[in-house]
Amino acid sequence: MPDAGLADGSVLTSAIYDSYLREQVIATGLSGARPTGKEGRVIASTDTDRLECYDGTNWIRVGNWSASGRSGVQLARFATQSIPTGTGTFTAVSWDVETTDTDGYIAATSDTITIPTGLGGLYSIWAVISWASTPGTNSTIEVYINGTTSFRQSIGAATQMTTCAVSMPTVSLAAAQTVQIRLSQGSGGAINVTGNLEMWRLSA
Repeated sequence: MPDAGLADGSVLTSAIYDSYLREQVIATGLSGARPTGKEGRVIASTDTDRLECYDGTNWIRVGNWSASGRSGVQLARFATQSIPTGTGTFTAVSWDVETTDTDGYIAATSDTITIPTGLGGLYSIWAVISWASTPGTNSTIEVYINGTTSFRQSIGAATQMTTCAVSMPTVSLAAAQTVQIRLSQGSGGAINVTGNLEMWRLSA
């Protein structure tokens, strides 16, 4: 909304106040008591430490001013999970601990993260896996998004380290899309793994 362009002596009516003042000031309050939505209006939810913008239909998170306002998950695989041998045969890591889950992205124990309604946007994904023994030549770790391999990382020859990682600094994810971390190894026998994952929403 542009400036009202009021001349000296003009009357400040309720309509001018609503359109040029009230609706353009960042309101503060609780997330459960948002003001009337108008496209482009921004509010600061003091109970969640988040900025939200009305897109014409819904209030969309566009930022936060503390760690408690972040959106995302921190997951772990504490109990060992057995990964069968077979180059090109992929097994999804099943996360058994939710260190942080801001919005119900996953219900441990589960191998699938699902983007919640209203939280599509740019995300950063990072996962690290520890193998009980070297997984062997042509082994792989991958980020598997919505049923398709999005990024695949070879974890080297038979002499590689028993810790491997995969990351995607930015990836666009829509609401209801799914994310898995999958492993393949060709050692000739099953190998136990543990691991950690972090996935944070960077912007809308």
